[in-house]
Amino acid sequence: MSQSVAADRAFETARISIAIVLAALLATSALAGSQIVANTAALSTASPYATQVGLMVLKRGGNAIDAAVAVAFALAVANPQAGNLGGGGFLVYYDAKSSAVWTLDFREVAPGAAKRDMFVMPDGAIAPALRTGPLASGVPATVAGLEAMHKKFGSKPWKELLQPAIALARDGVATDGQLTSDLEEARKERHIDTLPATAALFYPKGTALQAGTRFVQADLASTMTRLADAGARDFYEGALAEQMVAAVQKAGGILSHKDLREYAPLWRAPIRIHFRDVDIYTMAPPAAGGLVIGEALGILNGYDLASTGFQTPRSLHLLVEAERRAYIDRNKYLGDPATVRIPYRDILSESRAAAWRSSINPDRATPTSTLVEPGTTAAVESSQTTHFTIADAQGNVAALTTTLDDKFGSGFLVPGLGFFLSDAMDEFTVAPGKPNRDGLEQGSANSIESKKRMASSMSPTIVLKNGKPFLALGTRGGPSIPTTVLQVLLNVLVYDKPLFEAIAAPRFHHQAQPDQVEYENLLAPAATIKALGAMGHGVLIAPEPIGDVQALMFSGGKIIAVADPRGQGASGGY
Repeated sequence: MSQSVAADRAFETARISIAIVLAALLATSALAGSQIVANTAALSTASPYATQVGLMVLKRGGNAIDAAVAVAFALAVANPQAGNLGGGGFLVYYDAKSSAVWTLDFREVAPGAAKRDMFVMPDGAIAPALRTGPLASGVPATVAGLEAMHKKFGSKPWKELLQPAIALARDGVATDGQLTSDLEEARKERHIDTLPATAALFYPKGTALQAGTRFVQADLASTMTRLADAGARDFYEGALAEQMVAAVQKAGGILSHKDLREYAPLWRAPIRIHFRDVDIYTMAPPAAGGLVIGEALGILNGYDLASTGFQTPRSLHLLVEAERRAYIDRNKYLGDPATVRIPYRDILSESRAAAWRSSINPDRATPTSTLVEPGTTAAVESSQTTHFTIADAQGNVAALTTTLDDKFGSGFLVPGLGFFLSDAMDEFTVAPGKPNRDGLEQGSANSIESKKRMASSMSPTIVLKNGKPFLALGTRGGPSIPTTVLQVLLNVLVYDKPLFEAIAAPRFHHQAQPDQVEYENLLAPAATIKALGAMGHGVLIAPEPIGDVQALMFSGGKIIAVADPRGQGASGGY
Protein backbone atom coordinates (compact mmCIF):
# COMPACT_ATOMS: atom_id res chain seq x y z
CA MET A 1 0.00 0.00 0.00
CA SER A 2 1.41 3.44 -0.94
CA GLN A 3 2.02 6.04 1.74
CA SER A 4 -0.57 8.36 0.21
CA VAL A 5 -3.27 5.67 0.20
CA ALA A 6 -2.41 4.73 3.80
CA ALA A 7 -2.65 8.38 4.83
CA ASP A 8 -6.01 8.78 3.07
CA ARG A 9 -7.36 5.70 4.83
CA ALA A 10 -6.06 6.92 8.20
CA PHE A 11 -7.75 10.25 7.58
CA GLU A 12 -11.08 8.66 6.67
CA THR A 13 -10.89 6.36 9.70
CA ALA A 14 -10.29 9.41 11.88
CA ARG A 15 -13.29 11.21 10.35
CA ILE A 16 -15.55 8.23 11.02
CA SER A 17 -14.29 7.88 14.57
CA ILE A 18 -14.81 11.57 15.23
CA ALA A 19 -18.36 11.40 13.86
CA ILE A 20 -19.13 8.60 16.34
CA VAL A 21 -17.54 10.60 19.16
CA LEU A 22 -19.54 13.70 18.26
CA ALA A 23 -22.81 11.80 18.31
CA ALA A 24 -22.00 10.39 21.75
CA LEU A 25 -20.98 13.78 23.12
CA LEU A 26 -24.10 15.49 21.85
CA ALA A 27 -26.22 12.82 23.55
CA THR A 28 -24.74 13.26 27.04
CA SER A 29 -22.87 15.77 29.20
CA ALA A 30 -22.20 13.30 32.01
CA LEU A 31 -18.48 13.19 31.24
CA ALA A 32 -17.74 16.62 32.73
CA GLY A 33 -16.03 16.52 36.10
CA SER A 34 -15.62 12.77 35.78
CA GLN A 35 -13.55 10.09 37.46
CA ILE A 36 -12.62 6.81 35.85
CA VAL A 37 -10.53 3.86 36.96
CA ALA A 38 -8.51 2.25 34.16
CA ASN A 39 -6.33 -0.83 33.90
CA THR A 40 -4.03 0.07 31.00
CA ALA A 41 -4.03 3.72 29.93
CA ALA A 42 -5.88 6.88 30.92
CA LEU A 43 -6.09 10.61 30.44
CA SER A 44 -7.89 13.69 31.66
CA THR A 45 -8.34 16.88 29.63
CA ALA A 46 -10.34 20.10 29.75
CA SER A 47 -12.62 19.01 26.87
CA PRO A 48 -14.66 15.86 26.25
CA TYR A 49 -13.75 16.16 22.56
CA ALA A 50 -10.04 16.18 23.35
CA THR A 51 -10.38 13.31 25.82
CA GLN A 52 -12.05 11.14 23.19
CA VAL A 53 -9.39 12.05 20.63
CA GLY A 54 -6.60 11.13 23.04
CA LEU A 55 -8.29 7.90 24.02
CA MET A 56 -8.65 6.96 20.34
CA VAL A 57 -4.90 7.47 19.81
CA LEU A 58 -4.02 5.41 22.89
CA LYS A 59 -6.32 2.55 21.88
CA ARG A 60 -4.65 2.43 18.46
CA GLY A 61 -1.24 1.88 20.04
CA GLY A 62 -0.05 5.47 20.34
CA ASN A 63 2.03 6.43 23.34
CA ALA A 64 1.51 9.29 25.79
CA ILE A 65 3.32 11.83 23.59
CA ASP A 66 1.37 10.76 20.49
CA ALA A 67 -1.84 11.30 22.45
CA ALA A 68 -0.54 14.62 23.81
CA VAL A 69 0.07 15.96 20.31
CA ALA A 70 -3.39 14.88 19.13
CA VAL A 71 -5.05 16.28 22.28
CA ALA A 72 -3.24 19.63 22.02
CA PHE A 73 -4.41 20.16 18.45
CA ALA A 74 -7.94 19.03 19.36
CA LEU A 75 -8.04 21.56 22.21
CA ALA A 76 -7.09 24.32 19.77
CA VAL A 77 -10.37 23.51 18.00
CA ALA A 78 -12.74 22.60 20.81
CA ASN A 79 -11.48 25.01 23.49
CA PRO A 80 -10.47 28.20 21.63
CA GLN A 81 -10.39 30.23 24.85
CA ALA A 82 -7.20 28.41 25.88
CA GLY A 83 -6.26 25.63 23.46
CA ASN A 84 -3.98 27.10 20.89
CA LEU A 85 -1.42 27.18 18.10
CA GLY A 86 -0.38 30.75 18.90
CA GLY A 87 0.64 30.44 22.56
CA GLY A 88 3.17 28.37 24.48
CA GLY A 89 3.57 25.94 27.35
CA PHE A 90 5.55 23.37 29.32
CA LEU A 91 5.81 19.57 29.39
CA VAL A 92 6.83 17.29 32.26
CA TYR A 93 7.33 13.74 30.97
CA TYR A 94 8.18 10.44 32.65
CA ASP A 95 9.90 8.08 30.23
CA ALA A 96 9.32 4.51 31.37
CA LYS A 97 12.19 3.08 29.31
CA SER A 98 14.83 5.18 31.06
CA SER A 99 12.89 5.83 34.31
CA ALA A 100 13.81 9.49 33.81
CA VAL A 101 11.79 12.70 34.01
CA TRP A 102 12.17 15.21 31.17
CA THR A 103 10.87 18.78 30.99
CA LEU A 104 10.36 20.87 27.86
CA ASP A 105 10.08 24.65 27.91
CA PHE A 106 8.14 25.93 24.91
CA ARG A 107 7.24 29.29 26.43
CA GLU A 108 6.97 32.19 23.99
CA VAL A 109 9.74 34.79 23.75
CA ALA A 110 9.49 38.52 23.15
CA PRO A 111 9.87 39.52 19.49
CA GLY A 112 13.24 40.89 18.49
CA ALA A 113 11.84 44.42 18.15
CA ALA A 114 10.37 44.44 21.68
CA LYS A 115 11.40 47.30 23.99
CA ARG A 116 11.42 47.51 27.79
CA ASP A 117 8.84 50.32 28.01
CA MET A 118 6.90 49.60 24.81
CA PHE A 119 3.51 49.48 26.58
CA VAL A 120 4.00 52.48 28.90
CA MET A 121 2.22 55.60 27.62
CA PRO A 122 3.56 59.15 28.20
CA ASP A 123 1.28 59.64 31.23
CA GLY A 124 2.56 56.39 32.80
CA ALA A 125 -0.59 54.41 32.05
CA ILE A 126 -0.42 50.98 30.44
CA ALA A 127 -1.48 50.84 26.81
CA PRO A 128 -4.54 48.70 25.90
CA ALA A 129 -2.35 47.06 23.24
CA LEU A 130 -0.76 45.03 26.06
CA ARG A 131 -3.81 42.76 26.12
CA THR A 132 -5.66 43.29 22.84
CA GLY A 133 -4.24 43.03 19.35
CA PRO A 134 -1.13 41.51 17.76
CA LEU A 135 1.40 43.69 19.62
CA ALA A 136 0.51 41.76 22.81
CA SER A 137 1.78 38.46 21.44
CA GLY A 138 5.08 36.76 21.98
CA VAL A 139 6.58 34.51 19.31
CA PRO A 140 4.14 31.56 18.97
CA ALA A 141 5.72 28.47 20.50
CA THR A 142 3.12 25.72 20.87
CA VAL A 143 3.61 24.15 17.44
CA ALA A 144 7.39 24.04 17.90
CA GLY A 145 6.96 22.47 21.33
CA LEU A 146 4.64 19.76 20.05
CA GLU A 147 7.05 19.03 17.22
CA ALA A 148 10.02 18.77 19.62
CA MET A 149 8.33 16.34 21.99
CA HIS A 150 7.03 14.26 19.08
CA LYS A 151 10.47 14.03 17.47
CA LYS A 152 12.05 12.85 20.71
CA PHE A 153 9.38 10.51 22.09
CA GLY A 154 6.53 10.06 19.59
CA SER A 155 5.84 6.79 17.78
CA LYS A 156 2.96 7.53 15.38
CA PRO A 157 3.32 9.63 12.20
CA TRP A 158 2.86 13.36 12.80
CA LYS A 159 0.31 13.61 9.99
CA GLU A 160 -1.86 10.89 11.49
CA LEU A 161 -1.98 12.65 14.86
CA LEU A 162 -3.38 15.86 13.36
CA GLN A 163 -6.26 14.18 11.50
CA PRO A 164 -8.75 14.14 14.41
CA ALA A 165 -8.32 17.86 15.03
CA ILE A 166 -8.63 18.60 11.32
CA ALA A 167 -11.90 16.65 11.24
CA LEU A 168 -13.21 18.51 14.30
CA ALA A 169 -12.41 21.89 12.76
CA ARG A 170 -13.84 20.98 9.36
CA ASP A 171 -16.98 19.17 10.56
CA GLY A 172 -17.61 21.42 13.56
CA VAL A 173 -17.93 21.12 17.33
CA ALA A 174 -20.98 21.87 19.43
CA THR A 175 -20.39 25.04 21.44
CA ASP A 176 -21.37 25.30 25.10
CA GLY A 177 -22.55 28.07 27.39
CA GLN A 178 -19.05 28.62 28.74
CA LEU A 179 -17.79 29.70 25.32
CA THR A 180 -20.65 32.16 24.97
CA SER A 181 -20.01 33.56 28.44
CA ASP A 182 -16.27 33.89 27.81
CA LEU A 183 -16.86 35.66 24.50
CA GLU A 184 -19.19 38.14 26.18
CA GLU A 185 -16.62 38.77 28.91
CA ALA A 186 -13.81 39.29 26.37
CA ARG A 187 -16.00 41.69 24.40
CA LYS A 188 -16.85 43.73 27.50
CA GLU A 189 -13.37 43.82 29.07
CA ARG A 190 -11.05 43.92 26.05
CA HIS A 191 -13.23 44.67 23.01
CA ILE A 192 -11.90 41.75 20.98
CA ASP A 193 -15.04 41.96 18.83
CA THR A 194 -13.50 45.07 17.22
CA LEU A 195 -10.85 42.90 15.54
CA PRO A 196 -12.26 42.01 12.08
CA ALA A 197 -11.31 38.33 11.73
CA THR A 198 -12.32 37.61 15.34
CA ALA A 199 -15.66 39.37 14.91
CA ALA A 200 -16.46 37.50 11.71
CA LEU A 201 -15.96 34.05 13.23
CA PHE A 202 -16.86 34.42 16.91
CA TYR A 203 -19.40 37.27 16.82
CA PRO A 204 -21.48 36.54 13.68
CA LYS A 205 -24.10 39.23 13.06
CA GLY A 206 -22.68 41.16 16.00
CA THR A 207 -23.48 38.62 18.71
CA ALA A 208 -21.32 36.02 20.43
CA LEU A 209 -21.66 32.40 19.32
CA GLN A 210 -24.57 30.83 21.15
CA ALA A 211 -24.57 27.55 23.03
CA GLY A 212 -25.50 24.58 20.86
CA THR A 213 -24.15 26.14 17.66
CA ARG A 214 -22.28 23.77 15.37
CA PHE A 215 -19.03 25.70 15.15
CA VAL A 216 -17.02 25.11 11.96
CA GLN A 217 -13.50 26.56 11.68
CA ALA A 218 -12.56 26.19 8.02
CA ASP A 219 -9.43 28.37 8.13
CA LEU A 220 -8.09 26.48 11.15
CA ALA A 221 -8.78 23.17 9.39
CA SER A 222 -6.78 24.39 6.39
CA THR A 223 -3.92 25.55 8.62
CA MET A 224 -3.77 22.20 10.39
CA THR A 225 -3.96 20.35 7.07
CA ARG A 226 -0.91 22.24 5.89
CA LEU A 227 0.85 21.50 9.19
CA ALA A 228 0.03 17.82 8.73
CA ASP A 229 1.30 17.74 5.14
CA ALA A 230 4.27 20.13 5.24
CA GLY A 231 5.35 19.65 8.84
CA ALA A 232 5.67 22.02 11.77
CA ARG A 233 8.54 23.99 10.23
CA ASP A 234 6.11 25.44 7.70
CA PHE A 235 4.64 27.36 10.64
CA TYR A 236 8.04 28.97 11.24
CA GLU A 237 9.67 29.17 7.83
CA GLY A 238 7.14 28.29 5.11
CA ALA A 239 3.89 29.53 3.63
CA LEU A 240 2.13 29.66 7.01
CA ALA A 241 4.91 31.85 8.38
CA GLU A 242 4.66 34.17 5.36
CA GLN A 243 0.94 34.61 5.84
CA MET A 244 1.21 35.04 9.62
CA VAL A 245 3.92 37.71 9.54
CA ALA A 246 2.17 39.67 6.79
CA ALA A 247 -1.13 39.66 8.71
CA VAL A 248 0.46 40.59 12.04
CA GLN A 249 2.54 43.45 10.65
CA LYS A 250 -0.40 44.80 8.65
CA ALA A 251 -2.38 44.96 11.91
CA GLY A 252 0.39 46.80 13.79
CA GLY A 253 2.32 43.91 15.35
CA ILE A 254 6.10 43.47 15.36
CA LEU A 255 6.47 39.72 14.77
CA SER A 256 9.12 39.06 12.11
CA HIS A 257 10.29 36.19 9.93
CA LYS A 258 13.53 36.13 11.93
CA ASP A 259 11.56 35.77 15.19
CA LEU A 260 9.78 32.69 13.87
CA ARG A 261 12.83 31.20 12.18
CA GLU A 262 15.01 31.47 15.29
CA TYR A 263 12.49 30.26 17.89
CA ALA A 264 13.47 26.99 19.60
CA PRO A 265 11.99 25.04 22.54
CA LEU A 266 14.41 24.09 25.31
CA TRP A 267 14.80 20.78 27.11
CA ARG A 268 15.59 21.74 30.71
CA ALA A 269 16.46 19.86 33.87
CA PRO A 270 13.37 19.57 36.07
CA ILE A 271 13.19 20.86 39.61
CA ARG A 272 13.06 17.90 42.00
CA ILE A 273 11.44 18.38 45.39
CA HIS A 274 11.77 15.61 47.97
CA PHE A 275 8.78 15.67 50.31
CA ARG A 276 8.19 12.89 52.81
CA ASP A 277 8.40 9.61 50.86
CA VAL A 278 7.95 11.02 47.34
CA ASP A 279 9.90 12.96 44.72
CA ILE A 280 8.01 15.78 43.02
CA TYR A 281 9.19 16.86 39.57
CA THR A 282 8.02 20.12 38.07
CA MET A 283 9.17 22.99 35.87
CA ALA A 284 12.17 25.20 36.46
CA PRO A 285 12.06 28.94 35.56
CA PRO A 286 10.80 30.71 33.64
CA ALA A 287 7.90 28.68 35.08
CA ALA A 288 6.99 29.35 38.70
CA GLY A 289 6.00 25.82 39.69
CA GLY A 290 9.28 24.56 41.07
CA LEU A 291 10.06 27.67 43.09
CA VAL A 292 6.62 28.25 44.62
CA ILE A 293 5.66 24.63 45.26
CA GLY A 294 9.14 23.69 46.50
CA GLU A 295 9.53 26.68 48.82
CA ALA A 296 6.01 26.39 50.25
CA LEU A 297 6.44 22.67 50.92
CA GLY A 298 9.78 23.38 52.58
CA ILE A 299 8.15 25.88 54.93
CA LEU A 300 5.17 23.61 55.68
CA ASN A 301 7.35 20.56 56.24
CA GLY A 302 8.30 22.01 59.61
CA TYR A 303 4.74 21.62 60.91
CA ASP A 304 2.70 18.57 61.87
CA LEU A 305 0.05 19.40 59.30
CA ALA A 306 -1.93 16.21 59.81
CA SER A 307 -2.55 17.07 63.46
CA THR A 308 -3.84 20.54 62.57
CA GLY A 309 -6.68 18.92 60.62
CA PHE A 310 -7.87 19.00 57.02
CA GLN A 311 -8.79 22.55 55.97
CA THR A 312 -9.20 23.81 59.52
CA PRO A 313 -8.60 27.55 60.05
CA ARG A 314 -5.25 26.69 61.67
CA SER A 315 -4.02 24.56 58.76
CA LEU A 316 -5.25 27.07 56.18
CA HIS A 317 -3.53 29.90 58.06
CA LEU A 318 -0.22 28.04 57.82
CA LEU A 319 -0.86 27.26 54.16
CA VAL A 320 -1.54 30.84 53.08
CA GLU A 321 1.36 32.19 55.16
CA ALA A 322 3.67 29.77 53.34
CA GLU A 323 2.16 30.81 50.00
CA ARG A 324 2.65 34.48 50.89
CA ARG A 325 6.36 34.00 51.53
CA ALA A 326 6.92 31.81 48.47
CA TYR A 327 5.33 34.49 46.29
CA ILE A 328 7.56 37.21 47.71
CA ASP A 329 10.50 35.24 46.33
CA ARG A 330 8.67 34.32 43.13
CA ASN A 331 7.86 37.94 42.35
CA LYS A 332 11.40 39.14 43.07
CA TYR A 333 13.49 36.46 41.39
CA LEU A 334 11.46 34.73 38.66
CA GLY A 335 12.52 35.47 35.11
CA ASP A 336 14.24 33.97 32.08
CA PRO A 337 17.29 32.06 33.39
CA ALA A 338 19.13 33.01 30.20
CA THR A 339 19.12 36.68 31.24
CA VAL A 340 19.02 36.74 35.06
CA ARG A 341 20.60 34.74 37.86
CA ILE A 342 17.98 32.83 39.85
CA PRO A 343 19.30 31.50 43.21
CA TYR A 344 17.53 28.12 43.06
CA ARG A 345 19.53 26.45 45.80
CA ASP A 346 19.08 29.32 48.24
CA ILE A 347 15.34 29.67 47.58
CA LEU A 348 14.71 25.93 47.96
CA SER A 349 17.14 25.36 50.84
CA GLU A 350 16.13 24.08 54.27
CA SER A 351 17.78 27.10 55.89
CA ARG A 352 15.64 29.54 53.90
CA ALA A 353 12.50 27.52 54.67
CA ALA A 354 13.39 27.62 58.38
CA ALA A 355 14.03 31.38 58.23
CA TRP A 356 10.69 32.06 56.57
CA ARG A 357 8.97 29.65 58.98
CA SER A 358 10.35 31.54 61.97
CA SER A 359 8.60 34.69 60.71
CA ILE A 360 5.16 33.04 60.80
CA ASN A 361 2.95 33.91 63.76
CA PRO A 362 0.90 30.72 64.38
CA ASP A 363 -2.12 32.75 65.48
CA ARG A 364 -2.01 35.88 63.36
CA ALA A 365 -1.58 36.94 59.73
CA THR A 366 1.65 38.76 58.88
CA PRO A 367 1.11 41.73 56.53
CA THR A 368 3.24 41.32 53.43
CA SER A 369 4.56 44.87 53.75
CA THR A 370 6.17 44.06 57.11
CA LEU A 371 8.06 40.98 55.96
CA VAL A 372 11.81 41.10 55.48
CA GLU A 373 13.33 38.62 53.04
CA PRO A 374 15.76 36.27 54.80
CA GLY A 375 19.30 37.60 54.46
CA THR A 376 18.27 41.18 53.61
CA THR A 377 17.39 44.30 55.57
CA ALA A 378 14.61 45.73 53.40
CA ALA A 379 11.05 44.75 52.60
CA VAL A 380 10.62 43.48 49.51
CA GLU A 381 -1.14 34.30 34.18
CA SER A 382 -4.61 34.61 33.16
CA SER A 383 -7.08 31.89 33.78
CA GLN A 384 -7.07 30.82 30.13
CA THR A 385 -4.53 28.10 30.35
CA THR A 386 -5.35 24.46 29.72
CA HIS A 387 -3.75 21.33 31.13
CA PHE A 388 -4.00 17.63 30.34
CA THR A 389 -2.43 14.51 31.80
CA ILE A 390 -1.92 11.21 29.95
CA ALA A 391 -0.58 7.75 30.82
CA ASP A 392 -0.05 5.06 28.18
CA ALA A 393 0.14 1.26 28.21
CA GLN A 394 3.96 1.36 28.26
CA GLY A 395 4.07 3.28 31.55
CA ASN A 396 4.95 6.69 30.10
CA VAL A 397 3.27 9.74 31.65
CA ALA A 398 2.86 13.22 30.15
CA ALA A 399 1.71 16.32 32.05
CA LEU A 400 1.36 19.23 29.63
CA THR A 401 0.15 22.79 30.17
CA THR A 402 -0.36 25.35 27.41
CA THR A 403 -1.71 28.88 27.49
CA LEU A 404 -2.99 31.85 25.53
CA ASP A 405 -2.72 33.86 28.78
CA ASP A 406 -6.03 35.79 28.61
CA LYS A 407 -9.20 34.17 27.35
CA PHE A 408 -8.74 34.03 23.57
CA GLY A 409 -5.26 35.44 24.12
CA SER A 410 -4.80 38.83 22.46
CA GLY A 411 -8.14 38.39 20.72
CA PHE A 412 -6.27 38.65 17.41
CA LEU A 413 -7.38 35.78 15.17
CA VAL A 414 -4.79 35.59 12.40
CA PRO A 415 -6.76 36.34 9.21
CA GLY A 416 -6.98 33.33 6.92
CA LEU A 417 -5.24 31.01 9.42
CA GLY A 418 -7.93 30.72 12.08
CA PHE A 419 -5.92 30.69 15.34
CA PHE A 420 -5.47 33.26 18.11
CA LEU A 421 -2.17 34.82 19.10
CA SER A 422 -1.54 35.06 22.84
CA ASP A 423 -1.14 38.19 24.95
CA ALA A 424 1.93 36.76 26.68
CA MET A 425 3.71 40.13 26.77
CA ASP A 426 1.55 40.98 29.82
CA GLU A 427 3.42 38.25 31.71
CA PHE A 428 6.49 40.49 31.73
CA THR A 429 7.04 43.24 34.29
CA VAL A 430 5.73 45.96 32.02
CA ALA A 431 6.13 48.76 34.57
CA PRO A 432 7.90 48.09 37.90
CA GLY A 433 5.62 48.73 40.86
CA LYS A 434 2.46 48.30 38.80
CA PRO A 435 0.52 45.02 39.09
CA ASN A 436 -0.27 43.05 35.97
CA ARG A 437 -3.79 41.87 35.13
CA ASP A 438 -3.48 39.12 37.77
CA GLY A 439 -2.37 41.49 40.51
CA LEU A 440 1.24 40.27 40.52
CA GLU A 441 3.80 42.96 41.32
CA GLN A 442 6.90 41.47 39.75
CA GLY A 443 10.53 42.54 39.81
CA SER A 444 12.94 43.77 37.17
CA ALA A 445 14.22 40.21 36.63
CA ASN A 446 11.13 39.76 34.46
CA SER A 447 11.29 43.04 32.50
CA ILE A 448 10.72 43.08 28.73
CA GLU A 449 13.80 42.36 26.64
CA SER A 450 14.25 41.33 23.02
CA LYS A 451 14.03 37.52 22.57
CA LYS A 452 13.54 36.94 26.30
CA ARG A 453 11.15 34.36 27.78
CA MET A 454 8.49 35.85 30.03
CA ALA A 455 7.78 34.36 33.45
CA SER A 456 4.92 31.91 33.78
CA SER A 457 2.84 30.33 36.53
CA MET A 458 2.35 27.05 34.64
CA SER A 459 3.23 24.05 36.80
CA PRO A 460 2.75 20.61 35.20
CA THR A 461 3.89 18.12 37.85
CA ILE A 462 4.72 14.41 38.14
CA VAL A 463 5.21 12.68 41.50
CA LEU A 464 7.27 9.50 41.83
CA LYS A 465 7.12 7.08 44.75
CA ASN A 466 9.86 4.47 44.91
CA GLY A 467 10.94 5.65 41.47
CA LYS A 468 7.58 4.96 39.81
CA PRO A 469 4.74 7.32 38.84
CA PHE A 470 2.34 7.93 41.70
CA LEU A 471 0.57 11.16 40.73
CA ALA A 472 0.55 13.49 37.72
CA LEU A 473 -1.37 16.73 37.53
CA GLY A 474 -1.63 20.32 36.42
CA THR A 475 -4.20 23.06 36.12
CA ARG A 476 -5.16 26.39 34.62
CA GLY A 477 -5.58 29.49 36.80
CA GLY A 478 -2.88 32.11 36.18
CA PRO A 479 -0.95 32.93 39.37
CA SER A 480 -3.06 30.46 41.37
CA ILE A 481 -1.67 27.51 39.36
CA PRO A 482 1.20 26.69 41.75
CA THR A 483 -0.98 27.06 44.85
CA THR A 484 -3.68 24.86 43.32
CA VAL A 485 -1.15 22.11 42.55
CA LEU A 486 0.31 22.58 46.05
CA GLN A 487 -3.07 22.09 47.72
CA VAL A 488 -3.92 18.95 45.73
CA LEU A 489 -0.49 17.53 46.63
CA LEU A 490 -1.06 18.25 50.34
CA ASN A 491 -4.57 16.82 50.25
CA VAL A 492 -3.21 13.54 48.88
CA LEU A 493 0.22 13.28 50.53
CA VAL A 494 -0.57 14.70 53.98
CA TYR A 495 -4.29 14.26 54.48
CA ASP A 496 -4.59 10.99 52.53
CA LYS A 497 -7.65 12.10 50.57
CA PRO A 498 -8.89 10.13 47.54
CA LEU A 499 -7.95 11.91 44.33
CA PHE A 500 -11.45 13.14 43.44
CA GLU A 501 -11.97 14.51 46.96
CA ALA A 502 -8.51 16.08 46.95
CA ILE A 503 -9.37 17.93 43.73
CA ALA A 504 -12.95 18.85 44.64
CA ALA A 505 -11.99 20.37 48.02
CA PRO A 506 -12.25 24.18 48.42
CA ARG A 507 -9.14 26.12 47.39
CA PHE A 508 -7.43 29.13 48.91
CA HIS A 509 -4.87 31.37 47.21
CA HIS A 510 -2.42 34.00 48.46
CA GLN A 511 0.19 35.66 46.25
CA ALA A 512 1.73 38.24 48.64
CA GLN A 513 0.24 41.19 46.75
CA PRO A 514 -2.58 42.06 46.88
CA ASP A 515 -2.46 41.12 50.57
CA GLN A 516 -5.54 38.93 50.76
CA VAL A 517 -6.74 35.34 50.68
CA GLU A 518 -8.91 34.46 47.70
CA TYR A 519 -11.44 31.69 48.35
CA GLU A 520 -14.17 29.89 46.48
CA ASN A 521 -17.44 31.30 47.74
CA LEU A 522 -19.74 28.33 47.16
CA LEU A 523 -17.23 25.78 48.47
CA ALA A 524 -15.43 27.36 51.44
CA PRO A 525 -17.44 27.15 54.71
CA ALA A 526 -18.52 30.54 56.07
CA ALA A 527 -17.23 29.69 59.55
CA THR A 528 -13.76 29.02 58.14
CA ILE A 529 -13.68 32.34 56.29
CA LYS A 530 -14.82 34.15 59.43
CA ALA A 531 -12.05 32.47 61.45
CA LEU A 532 -9.40 33.49 58.90
CA GLY A 533 -10.67 37.05 59.07
CA ALA A 534 -10.43 36.98 62.85
CA MET A 535 -6.76 35.99 62.49
CA GLY A 536 -6.13 39.17 60.52
CA HIS A 537 -6.34 37.84 56.98
CA GLY A 538 -8.00 39.92 54.34
CA VAL A 539 -10.41 37.56 52.60
CA LEU A 540 -11.93 37.99 49.18
CA ILE A 541 -14.24 35.85 47.07
CA ALA A 542 -12.39 34.60 44.00
CA PRO A 543 -13.99 35.98 40.81
CA GLU A 544 -14.27 32.45 39.39
CA PRO A 545 -13.50 28.89 40.50
CA ILE A 546 -9.82 28.48 41.33
CA GLY A 547 -8.19 26.12 38.85
CA ASP A 548 -9.32 23.26 36.65
CA VAL A 549 -7.17 20.28 37.59
CA GLN A 550 -6.65 17.29 35.29
CA ALA A 551 -4.90 14.49 37.20
CA LEU A 552 -3.94 10.83 37.23
CA MET A 553 -3.08 8.66 40.24
CA PHE A 554 -1.41 5.25 40.04
CA SER A 555 -2.49 2.86 42.78
CA GLY A 556 -2.69 -0.92 43.09
CA GLY A 557 -2.08 -1.51 39.40
CA LYS A 558 -4.91 0.84 38.44
CA ILE A 559 -4.94 4.35 37.00
CA ILE A 560 -7.42 6.77 38.56
CA ALA A 561 -8.16 9.69 36.22
CA VAL A 562 -10.04 12.75 37.46
CA ALA A 563 -11.31 15.82 35.64
CA ASP A 564 -11.99 18.71 38.00
CA PRO A 565 -15.74 19.10 38.69
CA ARG A 566 -15.24 22.88 38.41
CA GLY A 567 -14.63 22.63 34.66
CA GLN A 568 -16.06 21.11 31.53
CA GLY A 569 -13.37 18.46 31.14
CA ALA A 570 -13.52 14.69 30.97
CA SER A 571 -11.44 11.70 31.94
CA GLY A 572 -11.14 8.49 29.95
CA GLY A 573 -9.28 5.21 29.94
CA TYR A 574 -9.38 1.51 29.26
